[in-house]
Amino acid sequence: MKNLFILLLCHLVCFGVNGRVHGKELDSLYKVILSMPKSDTGTVNLRNDYLKQALFANPSDSTLKDFALRTLDMANHMGYQKGILLAYERLGLISQYTFSAPFRALDHYQKALLVAERTPGLERYKWGIKGNMATIYYEQEEYAKALETFKEIWHHSKGTSLPALLNMANILGATKRSDSAIAYFEKALEFKQMEDSPAIKANLYSNLSLMYHQAQRPTEAIAAANMALELIDSYGIEFVRPTAYANAAMAYLGTGDMEKAFHYAAVSLELSEKQGNLFLQKSALGTLSDVYREKGEYRDALKYYERYAAVKDSLNNQNRRVEVNRRQMAFDFERERAMAKTEIDRQTVIKNAAIWAGAVGVVVLGLGFMLYTRRREALVQQQEAEFKALVSETELKALRSQMNPHFIFNALNSIADYVHRHEEGAAVEYLMNFAKLMRTVLENSEHGEVPLSEEIKFLELYLTVEAKRLKERFSYSIAVQEDMDSENTLIAPMILQPFIENSIWHGFPAGNKKGHISIGFTKTGDYLLCYVEDNGAGLEEATKGKDGRSMGIALTENRIKILNDRLGTKGSLRMMGNPLGRGTRVEICLPYQSLF
Repeated sequence: MKNLFILLLCHLVCFGVNGRVHGKELDSLYKVILSMPKSDTGTVNLRNDYLKQALFANPSDSTLKDFALRTLDMANHMGYQKGILLAYERLGLISQYTFSAPFRALDHYQKALLVAERTPGLERYKWGIKGNMATIYYEQEEYAKALETFKEIWHHSKGTSLPALLNMANILGATKRSDSAIAYFEKALEFKQMEDSPAIKANLYSNLSLMYHQAQRPTEAIAAANMALELIDSYGIEFVRPTAYANAAMAYLGTGDMEKAFHYAAVSLELSEKQGNLFLQKSALGTLSDVYREKGEYRDALKYYERYAAVKDSLNNQNRRVEVNRRQMAFDFERERAMAKTEIDRQTVIKNAAIWAGAVGVVVLGLGFMLYTRRREALVQQQEAEFKALVSETELKALRSQMNPHFIFNALNSIADYVHRHEEGAAVEYLMNFAKLMRTVLENSEHGEVPLSEEIKFLELYLTVEAKRLKERFSYSIAVQEDMDSENTLIAPMILQPFIENSIWHGFPAGNKKGHISIGFTKTGDYLLCYVEDNGAGLEEATKGKDGRSMGIALTENRIKILNDRLGTKGSLRMMGNPLGRGTRVEICLPYQSLF
């Protein structure tokens, strides 16, 4: 619910901010700027330096936007490319962290990147800007795209980029590979740069604390959280404080220290609300909900959970995500158009020379125009294909969201069954397990794919709960091909759950002999074969629904169809009688995908 990592490391390194920024120093710098001539590159440089220091000292200062826009106007008026680039980057940071407007921030970063790529001598700035853009992909849960960008930065630096290493660790943590993330963070501590960068070091310890918490290492989680807090207090690193407090609350929650957990979560919420940072607010609200639940104050727990869910819905709003992707596609198109314009300018020079040279020049010009036209048509087709892929992704997420209410409805029926039989103790135990199950469902349903190891944990919890409800009327087994890495293999979440549910509800009627459900995962060529097999009542009973077919089966067929359309694959769903005897076998063939 609260996997929160600070992906500000690229910004901190680019800023070069290593210690406390005093208000008096900023005031003095501002007075110096006011006394300098407006049409001077030195003034623009100083204004951009002031922006980075002021943003670091007080991220919620909304007046910085106007200051940055005036700086951009000055740089544009002089044609000072470095000043234009840095002003756009500062505007991106302000939009992203002061106003929580990622699509607007992406616009600014893209403009800065164009300047860096087109201006000799400024190419070195593009890697920091790409890192900034990758943080937006991360916040929008585009983990694969963010990871690809940080890997590109890491390879370009030949393994020396500390921000890329740390942010790759953050993404590993967000995709629930805690042990790998911890290893990356501990490797980063060996960099000499860490000793001169207290802001980065505080950020690292905060994220490492969350990873230790997820790995159920509470003592180490508290120690790392305290290291982060000490650095923040010593150097006045306000940029990191809200997130560090949220992660510290999680660490203390893991040890049962509710007083400290509540304190840090409440302060984190207050700071993030002042900043208007929805990403931080989500974490703080979720932690407060957990604290109240652990204290038995369920009314307050529900209140904060509802606020958490509202903020989460706002962050995950498809319009925001579509807008970010649309901006990215628009940027790619503009960059190609700029390249095409450069080509046209070159062809114009050739044309002028051709007028003097004669007919040969005319032929060269015609050939150049034909090549440009073909290239433009190819670009338009590429943009259309990317947009169709985005629509498919949106439709796929909508189908996954339909699966959740269907699953919740059946689980609530199980709880009602216990209550009806006056088995209050069993009902309470089932309700607690159901809450844990639902947390897993809600977290996994945010992603198009999850690690196979996480999906297996979900299935084991679900089957354990249902076996208890049916008084051990069935047993189960889960098998994974020996040479397949379940941590690195990706699978669509809850893809098998409807068929397992059918086996439980329809395959093993009361009074029959004890049933068994076999679940397996194997790699066959470029596909992942998943199967569910039972020795129950047979195919006809297993597929019962209001119209003869289960809603879950129909949703699964649609999910596979959209995946096939998007990836150009031939995934399939097959239902048949159990070849080994009585019962049903379901086979789902999905395109094999891996995290790395």
